[in-house]
Amino acid sequence: MKISDVIENFILDIMADEVTVDINRNELASYFHCAPSQINYVLSTRFTTERGYCVSGQRGGGGFIRIEKLDLKSKPYFDVIMDSLSNPISYTRAKQIISRLSADGVINEGEENILSAVVCDKALACPERIADILRCNILKETLIHILKR
Repeated sequence: MKISDVIENFILDIMADEVTVDINRNELASYFHCAPSQINYVLSTRFTTERGYCVSGQRGGGGFIRIEKLDLKSKPYFDVIMDSLSNPISYTRAKQIISRLSADGVINEGEENILSAVVCDKALACPERIADILRCNILKETLIHILKR
């Protein structure tokens, strides 16, 4: 198992029953005997808005990093997702959003499979830039209708 996976699982275990958790990047790096940049990498790739998290921090002597699990059914999260879909989106990012919605019960497994199929590169057989724009539009319009119910 990669160190990134171990760090991610550790943070997820800490957050098991919590909506928000504050961590100290240097303390976490020391605990895992890794560079603080490794903690940054995990936070920036595993705790993204697409995956349902908001990461913020405070620099300085008593600095910390706050990881907040977003409520997928709340208007602020819906707005964040819609804002992220105002730009072209890769299949990886689209899949992260779809997987998160499924994991939290916002969409069912069938809807997850359909959404994944209609936004995949094979279905959007065109140049990458155009596919990313189409994927964004398809996902945005579909989610508007699904999340309205």
